[in-house]
Amino acid sequence: MFHLTSHFGAVCFVIAGVLLALGADCPSLSPVPVATAGPFNNTTDKTNSGASFIGADACASCHSDYAALHITHGHANAMTAIVGQPPTFPATATRAGVGSPPDGFDWNDVSYLIGGHTKRARFLDLTGFLVTNGTSGVDSQWLLDFPANGTTAGLAAYLTTQATPLPFDFDMIQTYATGPIMQDPNAPTSQENRVGILGEFVEAGVQCEACHGPGSNHPPAPGPRTLFVDSQGTQTCNACHSSPYASTSTTIPAADGYVVPQAQHQELLASGGHSAFSCTFCHDPHVSVAYDRDNAIRNACTACHSDMNMALHSGKILTRGDYSETLSCESCHMSFAVREASSATDAVVGTAGRMGDTRSHIFRINPANATFTTMFSDDMTSVRLDDEGRAAMTIDFVCLRCHNGIGAFSISANVAADIALNMHEATMDP
Repeated sequence: MFHLTSHFGAVCFVIAGVLLALGADCPSLSPVPVATAGPFNNTTDKTNSGASFIGADACASCHSDYAALHITHGHANAMTAIVGQPPTFPATATRAGVGSPPDGFDWNDVSYLIGGHTKRARFLDLTGFLVTNGTSGVDSQWLLDFPANGTTAGLAAYLTTQATPLPFDFDMIQTYATGPIMQDPNAPTSQENRVGILGEFVEAGVQCEACHGPGSNHPPAPGPRTLFVDSQGTQTCNACHSSPYASTSTTIPAADGYVVPQAQHQELLASGGHSAFSCTFCHDPHVSVAYDRDNAIRNACTACHSDMNMALHSGKILTRGDYSETLSCESCHMSFAVREASSATDAVVGTAGRMGDTRSHIFRINPANATFTTMFSDDMTSVRLDDEGRAAMTIDFVCLRCHNGIGAFSISANVAADIALNMHEATMDP
C-alpha cells in the first residue's frame, strides 16, 4: 500500500497524475501485482553458485520466446562488435542504425559500436578508445532520427574539449557488456588486447546472463530455477541505471540544464510515493519500450491512478510537422527532462520550452516554477530535492514544450501554471 502526500513550502505539486494543494493527500494506492512464473529459488546469488557463462545463443536455444523479444531491446544492442562492415539491427527496431562512422574513418577503423538502437551511437577505435571530437577533430557520434524533439539522423559533436584519448573504462564495460572482468593491477589485460578497453567481457551488449548470472548450472535441467532472478532490481537494474555506475547517492546528476542519462534509479527515489516501486512493476525487462510499447509496459499509470482523468488533454493529439503524439499521462509526468545526446531547438519548442531526448522518472511537477533554472542546483550539476528528498519538473519541460505556438497554441508560463493547478478537475475544452 502506498500513500502520497505533498508538502513543499507553500507551493502545489502535480504528483503522478494527482494535483495536490498544500496539505492535501493522494488517494491510497494498491499497486497491481505483476504476474511472475516461479518459484525462483535463487534471488540472492548472482554468480549462480560459481557458474560459468554460456552465452545468449545457448539461452536462446531453449528460451526462443524470450530471445525473440530481447533482440529488439536496447539491452541486446547496447554494444556491437564491428568487423569491417556496418552493424545490423532487427527490422522491428525501425529507427535503429548508423549511416556512417566519423569523417576520416571507415568501418575497418571501428572495433565496437556503443548504442545505435534508439538515440545515438558512439565509436571505439581499433585500440579501444572512444572517438571524440577533441581527439579526432571531427563530429564523432551518430544521432538517430528522433522525431519527438526534431532530431534527424547524422553525425554530431561529442566531447569537443576532450584533449586526450578517452578509454572505455570498467564502469562502461559493466553498463554495456556481459560478464565484465576487472583488470588485475599487477597484470592488466584488455579486451582483445585493445588497450583503451580497461578490462574484459564475455559478450558485447547486455545479454541474458548480464541480469540472470552465468548459466552453466541451469541447463539441461532448468526445473530447479538455478538462474538468478532479482524481482526488485536492486542487483540488476539499479546498478546500470544509476549515474555514476552503481551509485548509492540519492543525488540526481545534471549537466547543461538537463538530467544526465542512466540516472533512472535516482530519479525514482526522488519521485515521492513511487520511490518504493521496482522497475519491473511497470516494465517487462525483456521487451523494448521504444519498439513494442504495448507489451513492454506491464502496468500503465491508470493501474494505480484509476480515478484520474486526462481532463483538458483527453483525446488530444500533438501535431508538429510530420510528428504526432497522442497525449497520455506520460506526456506530462514523464516529460523529456533527460538528455542522452540531443535536445530540441527553438524551432521545435520555442524560446521558453525545453526538451531533451529521454523521458524522466521524476513524475512530479511544480507548476509554481516555470524555468529549468529552479529545477537544478545553483551550479546546475544536480536536481534540487525538497526536505523529503523529492524532485519536481518545471513548466518549461512539461507544458511549454508543446504550448509554444509551434506544436500547440501558445500560452505563457504563468497561464500554464494556473491551468496546471486544476488540470485534473477541469472538464471543459480550452
